[in-house]
Amino acid sequence: MDTRNSFLLKITLTFLLSFLVTFWITKPAKADGNAGNSITVDEPYRTETFNATGSDLLDIKTSGGHITVEGSNSNAVRIEMYVQKNGRDLSPDDTDLANWDIDISQSGNTITAHARRKKSGWNIFGSDNRISISFVIHAPREIETDLATSGGHLEGHGLAGTHTMKTSGGHITLSDIEGRVKARTSGGHISVNSLDGDLDAQTSGGHIHLEDIRGTSVQASTSGGNIEADFLALGSVIDLKTSGGNVNLQLPERSAFDLDLKGNLVNATLDNFSGKAERDEIKGKVNGGGPSVSAKTSGGIVSLSFKS
Repeated sequence: MDTRNSFLLKITLTFLLSFLVTFWITKPAKADGNAGNSITVDEPYRTETFNATGSDLLDIKTSGGHITVEGSNSNAVRIEMYVQKNGRDLSPDDTDLANWDIDISQSGNTITAHARRKKSGWNIFGSDNRISISFVIHAPREIETDLATSGGHLEGHGLAGTHTMKTSGGHITLSDIEGRVKARTSGGHISVNSLDGDLDAQTSGGHIHLEDIRGTSVQASTSGGNIEADFLALGSVIDLKTSGGNVNLQLPERSAFDLDLKGNLVNATLDNFSGKAERDEIKGKVNGGGPSVSAKTSGGIVSLSFKS
């Protein structure tokens, strides 16, 4: 081997050795009980408990985490705050929240839990916004909620009252709800199981699934997803709209209502119907008419069926 090739070989070996040493030193330790890095924990990062007054509002907001509210028979409101990074729960020993404004407090009838970043978290190595803060709240069933997150999911279970929910990109999931619900998501799905009350649900691109609904007024719209809606009883208004998906609607047998269906194709078998029935539109009265039932899509199929 000549002198030049020998020199190049030494340079290459030196570089590889340096790379391996650097990798070994800087690679993260395993997340176990003996490691110095963050470990997965089962306990919340922080917990606060407040006494409910009987006509309370839960004002819950976070920049990127999830929010869940669970109704109970207790008169107390327990707020659990979870801090995550790269999908792992953190404890106060793992990280501080110096770059966050955290407010968990009670003022009169309003119980607040807010988590907001003070700054963007950008540095020369890129984004440092991997931390997300989520809230899980256990509250009396009879309570009003105002929930908002910029990118996480929202959930509400076993609640009665007025509920406003907004997320920029996450899903909204509700079950066993009484009262009035306003749900907004920019791109996620909306799922509601067992609602007795009013519903106003909108998503820019996700699907909407409604099951066991007894709504006084139910309005649901999506810009591009499908709508599945199963009603146990009719209220005053059902209004379902999608710009590009399909609509599947199921109503109780022998219901009386005013019907307005429109799509590229409309599928429905109707008894005691009077009105106009065409391939892409059905409009008229069923069993003499009654509450307004409307289901429309700009580019899909509308199907109506009945259940006993």
